[in-house]
Amino acid sequence: MDFNVLFFNSIPVVIHLLVFSTDSDANCILPPELKNMEWIYNYTRPDDNQPVTTTLRFQNTILTSPSSINFNAFGTTIDAWTCISNLTLSNTESVVLFKSDSSYTSGPFSGNRRLYLCMKFTKVTDNLFYFYLLSDVDNTIVPNDRVFNPPANSIPADTDPLCSTFCQYSTEPKIRTLQKTGTIDVVPIDAALCTPCESPCEEQVVTCPDLAAVNFTTITNQTGTNDQDTITYACITGYELTSGSLTRQCMNDQTWSESVPVCEVVACPDLAVVNFTSITTQTGTNYQDTITYACINGYELTSGSQTRQCMADQTWSGSVPVCEIVACPGLAAVNFAKITAQTGTNYKDTITYACFTGYEPQYGTFLTRTCKADGTWNNHPPSCKKTHGRGYGCHCCRSHTSHRSRWSPKK
Repeated sequence: MDFNVLFFNSIPVVIHLLVFSTDSDANCILPPELKNMEWIYNYTRPDDNQPVTTTLRFQNTILTSPSSINFNAFGTTIDAWTCISNLTLSNTESVVLFKSDSSYTSGPFSGNRRLYLCMKFTKVTDNLFYFYLLSDVDNTIVPNDRVFNPPANSIPADTDPLCSTFCQYSTEPKIRTLQKTGTIDVVPIDAALCTPCESPCEEQVVTCPDLAAVNFTTITNQTGTNDQDTITYACITGYELTSGSLTRQCMNDQTWSESVPVCEVVACPDLAVVNFTSITTQTGTNYQDTITYACINGYELTSGSQTRQCMADQTWSGSVPVCEIVACPGLAAVNFAKITAQTGTNYKDTITYACFTGYEPQYGTFLTRTCKADGTWNNHPPSCKKTHGRGYGCHCCRSHTSHRSRWSPKK
């Protein structure tokens, strides 16, 4: 057959291939150039090798009419088809599977059966495609053509693997062409059939583009960049996923599923005010940021942590610092003095003394002491000395000769 010859000397017949496609129908994707366009369809009938030229139109609505591609299966007319799945092989090649809307039976106990058309398309230009029907000829339907016709007891699910279930053949099919009306593009001489699954044809390998590095992530596993291969990310320590997906898969349309993962730094909650402390430094509240406390004057750290850090699990390290008031040690009794007032032994507490009757403080003695921030009492212990009567002082006078003492008026 000369592939450069696209028109046969036969009478054109309009055939509509009906494609069920809605916004929610994500299982079947036709080459976009084919949809809602009228194509001159040239092929050779496999039952009698006669050339046929018809007009074929792919539609996006459910429309049944006598002009659809039709078969007679045991008296039942099959003339409406729904696209149920597809396989994108490359930018120019794809396989599309159509299922008959109507079922038929070959006998009272044979059960209901359906027909399937498996088409492998190759785009030459926007105006020209060639394709193959990837099934063996079925002689039980009229006309005999390459239609997959499973028995009633083994009807596959629509989601079964496309190639291994629906698109098998033992005798090589012949090329068929689709040409836009009024165009003159031609099929190349070296046009050939490559099987859609496990094909040695390089152009059938679906490869997704390499992905750019993603900030704040590591790749934990990647099987490759071909169809169905996956790549798995993990946010680095201290970061968490806020959008996108950590696992992406190479799809048969050469794009990656989901969207780029976005990992953002972990934030710890704000900390409550801590009694009797001041914050000396704080770098923030994100991962590895720190906050450092100091006890206020007169207080000291008794438990908890003076510096805390934001951790990867969004908690702060250590524990809340506890600052308690400084206490001064108890004071020993003071000779010839008594305590007249004492507020306590903590920071800023005071103790006040008075000398006993007949005693008076020595020069430079302070009778009040205060507990300081460093845990010590200010001043020295008071010193009380004995007095010797009103207006007089005792003076011990000793002569060199008599060793006598006498009282003299106090000066």
